[in-house]
Amino acid sequence: MRSTRLIFATLLCSLSLATARQAGAQNINDAIQAQAAKAGGGINSWYKARNYAPVWTGDYIGGLAQFIQSLDAHGLSPELFQLSAWDAQWRSPSADPIKQAEVEVGTTQLALYAIQSLAYGFVDPRQVHPKWAEIARQVTAYQFLDQALQKPGSQLSSHLLQVVPPQDSRYAEMVKTLARYRELNRLGGWRDLPATATPAGPGIKYPELSLLTSRLQAEGDLPGGAARSRKGEIDNRTGEAIKSFQFRHGIEPDGFIGAETLIELNTDVSHRVNEIIINIDRLRWMPRSWDVAEHIEVNIAESALRIYVNQRESDVMKVVVGKKGVSETPIFHGTVQDVYFRPLWNIPTSIARRLLIPAALSSPEGPDGYMRSHNYQIITSYGSSSTLPNTVENLNKVADGGLLMRQGSGPKNSLGLIKFIFPNDSAVYLHDTNTPELFGRADRDYSSGCVRVERPVDLAMFILRHNPGWSPQSVRATMDDPNVNDKRERLTKTTSVYLNYWTCTIMGDSRVRFDRDIYGHDNTMFQKFGLQTQALPTAPAVAPAQAGRPATTNPAQSAQAPERKPWRFFQASR
Repeated sequence: MRSTRLIFATLLCSLSLATARQAGAQNINDAIQAQAAKAGGGINSWYKARNYAPVWTGDYIGGLAQFIQSLDAHGLSPELFQLSAWDAQWRSPSADPIKQAEVEVGTTQLALYAIQSLAYGFVDPRQVHPKWAEIARQVTAYQFLDQALQKPGSQLSSHLLQVVPPQDSRYAEMVKTLARYRELNRLGGWRDLPATATPAGPGIKYPELSLLTSRLQAEGDLPGGAARSRKGEIDNRTGEAIKSFQFRHGIEPDGFIGAETLIELNTDVSHRVNEIIINIDRLRWMPRSWDVAEHIEVNIAESALRIYVNQRESDVMKVVVGKKGVSETPIFHGTVQDVYFRPLWNIPTSIARRLLIPAALSSPEGPDGYMRSHNYQIITSYGSSSTLPNTVENLNKVADGGLLMRQGSGPKNSLGLIKFIFPNDSAVYLHDTNTPELFGRADRDYSSGCVRVERPVDLAMFILRHNPGWSPQSVRATMDDPNVNDKRERLTKTTSVYLNYWTCTIMGDSRVRFDRDIYGHDNTMFQKFGLQTQALPTAPAVAPAQAGRPATTNPAQSAQAPERKPWRFFQASR
């Protein structure tokens, strides 16, 4: 009898404990449900699919902390995600189910934020470039997290680091480059080189030749041992290293250290580290490699266009981009849908008012002579077949917006003999040019916003690759045919084009390249990352051999706390 009572009491106690546990579990689940409902959207749906059960227990919290700490190697400081504050909450959990639920749901939002930042960018490109349209992603942050949570907690970090970062080979090279420049910075960087009265190059004495040699070796432009020199002169090998350095910094390679080259040589390594960090993030904005295997990229800061086939760079050519501070080329992406041979140029009123009408009114030829010599026409609408007299009165009406101006097709047309159209609200497109001599300059920001291409026939062959019947010869013949006027070729298959702005990137030969921030976009990115940096100084007037690209001056950026997306309101589409 006594043993029966003991068994009954033990069973009753066990049932009470189980009931208490169930009640406790129900309490936390209810609290998570309430907190997830507050977050709304994808978070609520994500927890509903899990019956509002807690996710972040045991090794999974440790795995998430390890993942966020590892993001520093990718240029994403753990403090961008307030890791220290989160770690304190994880180490001292509250007994209150409501507070537990807040930390639980907040940790999921933190994980999604970190994943999203590594996969698609810490900075939302639309915050800094309003014309950049959101890119549809095949894999969302939720899906990356779902896959990781199927692994043991001890493997969560390694799994995410393997699958989340962009698979673009340039990304891995940029991460390696960041590590290399951080190590250079840790070792003290490099000393400033002295200026000389005239540009110093091969055959000319340089006061700090060993320092110059070390500086060129630091970034790999001068491989191997010390320079061979007679009486402190720069030798040809060092001159070639200077050319390599100049090419990587967007300066016309002449092998002489002029003002522009000296500025780049003396730029602090910490500034280079910061440039690499923000440009790694810009690379995350691009589609994943499996999304768009064939496409066109224009790097505005570099004034270069690259063609990608089967996810690899197949061609690169020079371009001319919009003039800084006047008619800057916008950063956006689109799809090329049409090719026009011997195009007309429908001149925006802003360009006519700012440039062409003053030129016509002040021309020694007179307004009519100027207009005729450049094949400009005054019209009532862009589709009009009739033109109006080139009178001062009509020119003033164009300036006021009452009439329009266009340029007839042919060799004098500013668009050249071919243009490539991708619809956008900025009237920006790729096109040929009637001023090819500008491609010989290192600085190539001279256009009214469109992108002029160096080799239009080669670009046309890529864009027309799915339209049968075209060859380089037939493209060239159509461009040169005076009987052709604004002929449209509709593409059988469109081609994606991305107008990017990268001031640091990896070239086809795996070398790192730095370009001047001609439009001043870097400062916005530095601010959002909370990075302290300093504007590069402006080069004084230099000799023609060192003219290169003009330097730009931007306000110095002081250290600021990074801008953060509010972790409690993360909404990623499922």
